[in-house]
Amino acid sequence: MGRTLTPMIDLLASEPALFFLVVVLVLSLLALWGGYAYAARPRETATDRDENAFGLGQTAIFGLIVLILAFSFSFAAERFEARRALVVQEADAVGSAYAHMDFLPVARRAVERKLMHAYAAARVGALSETTYAWDDGPNTKRARAIHERLWEMASADVRSDPHNVAYLSLAETVDKMGDITDFQTAAINNHVPAPILGIVVLCTFVGAGLLGLTFGRVRSPNRALSLIFCVIFAATVFTIVDLDHPKGGLLKIDVAPMQNVLDDMK
Repeated sequence: MGRTLTPMIDLLASEPALFFLVVVLVLSLLALWGGYAYAARPRETATDRDENAFGLGQTAIFGLIVLILAFSFSFAAERFEARRALVVQEADAVGSAYAHMDFLPVARRAVERKLMHAYAAARVGALSETTYAWDDGPNTKRARAIHERLWEMASADVRSDPHNVAYLSLAETVDKMGDITDFQTAAINNHVPAPILGIVVLCTFVGAGLLGLTFGRVRSPNRALSLIFCVIFAATVFTIVDLDHPKGGLLKIDVAPMQNVLDDMK
């Protein structure tokens, strides 16, 4: 299951975002049709005991499916919000470092502020990229190189005057910028394992199959209800995956905090 799902998840970053939704929806409809065809075949008349057992089992399985989807959705939403919070923290660190440069000598101030502006622009570009990972993007490499230069200059100032509070504050803020960037890269590249996503997708197919069994047992297909059910389940699974890949789907990380800092740099 994990090997089967991995290419599908990769396609979320390279293909239109609705591709994953369509695939899960089609497979769910096929599972529902299969359940209906299996239950609607000629068979012996079911007793009340059989019907009660089937209803009890169906209720238990649907309850488990809903529980699994709810936990998965909540977990994905929390991870998405954590990534958004890191953008705010990075914007705050970049803005603070830029403000601390007011205390640098005039000649140095212009040079370092120009570097900081270039760093912020590169980070906005990195956050806006729609690649599957952040490790090797051109903007990420550019930002990393600029940060190394800023750190060299800040650490050199501290060594030249260890008692200068302004130099110490600037060096601390520049170091914090690098730490937050590392946290961002780790967070965006840390995805839900494929086996767990496999269980979520399997729950969708099982739920669709059970609904098909229900309609098949009474030989009364309800096309509207079947479509609504499959659409809702497929949309839920898609949203879980999309939240976990915020650089390749419909739900993207908001770069407004970093863009606002960049716009404020004069």
